[in-house]
Amino acid sequence: MHKFVTNLKKDEYNKFYEKNGLSFMQSYEWGIFNNHSKNQVPHYVGIKENNKILCEALLLEKKGPLGLSYFYSPRGFIIDFNNKKLLTEFVTHLKKYIKENKGIYLKIDPEIEYQEIDENGDKIENGYNNYQIFNNIIDLHFKHTGFVKNFENNQPRYTFIIDLEKDLDELFNNIHKSVRKKIKKTDEYNMLLTESNDVDTFVDLLFKTCEKDDFVPYKREYYKDAMKYMDGKYKLFELTINPKEIYNNDKVKLEELEEKLNNTKKGLNNLIETKKRLEKEISDLEPYKEKNKLVICSQMIAETKDTVWTLYIGNDDIGRNFYAVVRMYWEMIKYAKFTKHKKIDFFGTTGDTKNPPKNLGTLHKFKHNFGGKFIEFIGEFDYVNKRILYKILPIFLKIYRKIKR
Repeated sequence: MHKFVTNLKKDEYNKFYEKNGLSFMQSYEWGIFNNHSKNQVPHYVGIKENNKILCEALLLEKKGPLGLSYFYSPRGFIIDFNNKKLLTEFVTHLKKYIKENKGIYLKIDPEIEYQEIDENGDKIENGYNNYQIFNNIIDLHFKHTGFVKNFENNQPRYTFIIDLEKDLDELFNNIHKSVRKKIKKTDEYNMLLTESNDVDTFVDLLFKTCEKDDFVPYKREYYKDAMKYMDGKYKLFELTINPKEIYNNDKVKLEELEEKLNNTKKGLNNLIETKKRLEKEISDLEPYKEKNKLVICSQMIAETKDTVWTLYIGNDDIGRNFYAVVRMYWEMIKYAKFTKHKKIDFFGTTGDTKNPPKNLGTLHKFKHNFGGKFIEFIGEFDYVNKRILYKILPIFLKIYRKIKR
């Protein structure tokens, strides 16, 4: 006999999640993290048969005035969406649960592809699709919130994913030649990749990157909470250089180059460009010329047994001049490959390839150049319990956030 349960314990929830879950946002830990960082109350619900879990979901409840709430199941549910009978049974219980808890609506955004698309974001004729899953959800009286192209939803609807079943040489050769050239260039700097717990250095670099690239980061405590409460599902990596070694080597190279410039007339343009680059490197490293270690790039990732997600990255002027971000992404591909993950997800890009916002266009080109598959997810769906409040809630939230700012 099937039983709807609303208080799944961590061990039993994660046992089913580890076998069937797709996203780190479906994990038990994601609920704990969001409870601390965003004041969202986690609910761990599911259906059992003879004490065996058949499906489950993390619901994040955001409480509002008058005892009202709205609910969100991030990248949920953990269920076979093709099993319409079980899906219908689960949603029927959820609708009742939302009503009992004065929920205005329940939002879901399953990590399911909508349809196969080409590199321009256009549908591939005769490609695979999940239209039936889309219709199964609509049949249960969910409202699709639209085929948005940018970052209008809670989670990005487009991303790039690299299949790690390919060998490392193929993965490298799939990268655009201009990026491969930069990666090879970074070999000169003997960059060292290490796992780190230095959240403050990461955030300092992230804030610099966000300011330059016109993105809005979370507050510092958000990233500290992530590392604290995600219980190993989040990791932090650093790229470091030895400034003293590079500085001294560049000084020697510059002396040799100046001698060559004085004694040859061949290839002067290339020699002059190389001289300018060396002088720039020496100038950048001047404040650090006595240091043996300097962090120039830091990246926060999430991982499950099958997937690594590249979430947030930060670097500074030295990192940009040394192509540190390019190197970091290549290092993360190698890390995911060597740790037996099946894929790496670059966690978000624009779907508007023809006329993207400037910052998203730059981001899209960067991620595209690593040779991943362009993916379109199915999008967000809302089950509406209180229709009038559902319509006025966005207006209320807009005013509230404006007052808060």
